[in-house]
Amino acid sequence: MSSIQFAKNQADFNNYLSNNKYLVAQFTASWCGPCQAIKPVIDNLYSSDKYKKLEIVRVDLDSCQEVAAKYSITSVPTFLFFENGKEVGRVQGASPKMMESFDSLNEKANADSSAGRSTGASSSASLPNELGSLIPKGYQVLNDIIHFGELVSLNALTLVKSEEAKPSVLFRVPEKQTAVLSDADSQALFFVPLNNISKVYSVLLKISDLSNYKGDLELDEDEINEETQPPSTLKLWINKPGIMSFDDAAADKNAPHVETLDLSKVSDGWYEAKLRFVRFQSVQNLTVFVDGEDEDKHTVVDKVVIVGISGDSREQGSVQQLEEE
Repeated sequence: MSSIQFAKNQADFNNYLSNNKYLVAQFTASWCGPCQAIKPVIDNLYSSDKYKKLEIVRVDLDSCQEVAAKYSITSVPTFLFFENGKEVGRVQGASPKMMESFDSLNEKANADSSAGRSTGASSSASLPNELGSLIPKGYQVLNDIIHFGELVSLNALTLVKSEEAKPSVLFRVPEKQTAVLSDADSQALFFVPLNNISKVYSVLLKISDLSNYKGDLELDEDEINEETQPPSTLKLWINKPGIMSFDDAAADKNAPHVETLDLSKVSDGWYEAKLRFVRFQSVQNLTVFVDGEDEDKHTVVDKVVIVGISGDSREQGSVQQLEEE
């Protein structure tokens, strides 16, 4: 039976946030008596089937001071409750309110068919085998550090119908059936913030046969065959203050990366868009624009994987910049 793990550092904690839609962070310390007293209660809760969709991570106040400072932790034990990477509640100390908060978040997790536990380990281990050759030595999958709570999508729908489904699933590497289609026309826009300042090497698009998709779908079989298309254009920008307009995105011929996709280069369902590495340094967010050849058809992408090198957290970078100034 798995046990609750400690976050190793800020990056590891960010991975827990990125990989778990519903997460509880318990800030603790070895010298804290109340922390040790509540530990078996939380351990039993974690091993219970009732809370099997709720991930819990422990953060040691002394060994992870950066994480504690980021969330202004002033006493332990403190419990922070996250939904889609965003803090939705916190409780100091062990009290009835703590269990109420656990149960409230757990109720949402149990009602969400896409919820489940995933450790802070990089999702690279969960990548399909065919992607091995597309991730060079020394590089990593940056989807682990996406801040899903701030991710914005425009004119995008998940192919699979669900009350909980969000287009951001397109960037969740471990999950299956993640196809997203443009809605009103052929264009879709995504604003993808990263928890860490990174260097981006490539963007991988999964363009696969949708016949494997089953269940309640936005399109029927005839619509999938006749009204969908793969992307033909990919544009990328970095460090925008927010989501762009479609007019600006479509008109910008000088984006840092503009590519007309050569679909003959799709291998095992994946298209690799290699970037000019010098243009994608110090990336805090990535804006992704896709379009298809026929403006009246839905453009469909099955998954997006961002490859690069993760650096300092955005907060740490901001502090360093202020110190330099």
